[in-house]
Amino acid sequence: MKKFPAVVPIIALLVLLTFSFPGRPVAGEKEGQIEQHLERGTALAQKGDYDGALNEYQKVLKIDEGNALAHNNLGIVYKRKGLYLSAADEFKAALQSLPNYFKAYNNLGNVYFERGYYDEAVKYYHKCLAVKPSFADAHWNLALAYEEKGEKTRAIRHFKKFMDLSDASTYVALAQQHVDRLSAKPEETGLEPEMTTFGENAVDESE
Repeated sequence: MKKFPAVVPIIALLVLLTFSFPGRPVAGEKEGQIEQHLERGTALAQKGDYDGALNEYQKVLKIDEGNALAHNNLGIVYKRKGLYLSAADEFKAALQSLPNYFKAYNNLGNVYFERGYYDEAVKYYHKCLAVKPSFADAHWNLALAYEEKGEKTRAIRHFKKFMDLSDASTYVALAQQHVDRLSAKPEETGLEPEMTTFGENAVDESE
């Protein structure tokens, strides 16, 4: 399996913290506590204090065990720590609480992609796009997975879809490099473009 550069995608840095949490409604005082723990967890994760972030997200689940955002963010932190099985379990728990949580599908696909299980990755990226067809990140990730599987036509299709949907000029240009490379004859191919997936590099929120 290829090792991917530790590059934080530009669009993944545009983190907008919201407090309209997916999952079951929680009343009054407990809702305020959940907001505080999620905010602290996000701040700690962004500083690289993953153990501190885990502690804050776990406090949320003690109040509301079905909080999809807390499960999703736990999954992201576990993935950053290299704990892929725990990450997958948390993304699946998020989806049990909120079956249409498209970003959790995308993040789950990224777990399988980075472990080299491209068929599983493709399955979850498609589930993400079934909920949110306009989610550009999932088209990028799906294109990468198809590229790894050697399915050039499908890879090109999703790179082009990403280019249509994304306003991140750097990655639109990079997607074009992938398309050019995949469309070229073998003797015409140059350096391999970047292969970093989108979605797991920032603590996520629902839309």
